[in-house]
Amino acid sequence: MGLTRLPRDVFLRDYFEYLPGQHLAIIYPTGGGKTHLKYQLLREAMRQQPQLSVRVTLPKRKDPPAARWNKALGLREVPRWPPPPTLRGKPPGYALWPKHIIGQPGQDPEAVLARNDAHLERQFKICAQDAYQTGDCIYDADDIYVQAVIYDMNRFFDEMLTMGGIMGCGLWGENQKPSGTPRGSVTSFFYSAPTHLFLGYDREERNRKRFGEIGGIDSRYVSHVVLNELKMHRIDDHDVSDVLYISKAGTESGLGPQLCIIGP
Repeated sequence: MGLTRLPRDVFLRDYFEYLPGQHLAIIYPTGGGKTHLKYQLLREAMRQQPQLSVRVTLPKRKDPPAARWNKALGLREVPRWPPPPTLRGKPPGYALWPKHIIGQPGQDPEAVLARNDAHLERQFKICAQDAYQTGDCIYDADDIYVQAVIYDMNRFFDEMLTMGGIMGCGLWGENQKPSGTPRGSVTSFFYSAPTHLFLGYDREERNRKRFGEIGGIDSRYVSHVVLNELKMHRIDDHDVSDVLYISKAGTESGLGPQLCIIGP
């Protein structure tokens, strides 16, 4: 079964349709262009649904590409939630980027790490719970594994993925290792619940086995496409993966999932 191939700009302009409460997952190894794709999709969703409150949550200490995109989309970067009031008016969205606690010479590094983790965990949980209770929003978990496992947020994500849709609360997440680690893995609802899934080239068989949890899709076929039909491109000194797009928007109407391959 051949799949339609679409240039990225054509897909974004003519095919991607985002509705309030829909969940979205981007899954492929680091270095393939997940951040760029996420913000491209977010820009389009913000254009289509300007009434939605956007919360991009960032656990890394530094992330220059994210900082550039936040500025380009007009997202107000804040170190804590809820955002402090401002006289500049309400922005189109926020980027929650807590400041990290940095250890000093002579301090116990384990203690500093524990304090920093507790600090970030608290801020992300406050924002996630507010997103779910308030509704009409997009909560983007940048590196969802870090938030789900290291910051113990799987319970919050289970709530969003199973009941957030009716509230208009859509969870977006980017994950680079779907097979998990000895510390744990992202909730399986992250694979079954999203309306929009974007899978990049992945050589690791253990990762591709998680695609069986997507539902309504032949996982062997998806694994074959991800391994054999997606290409890596070198663009401006960056590696960019083709992406397999799976839309389950038509499932309720009987059309079933729709698939295509998106280029760079």
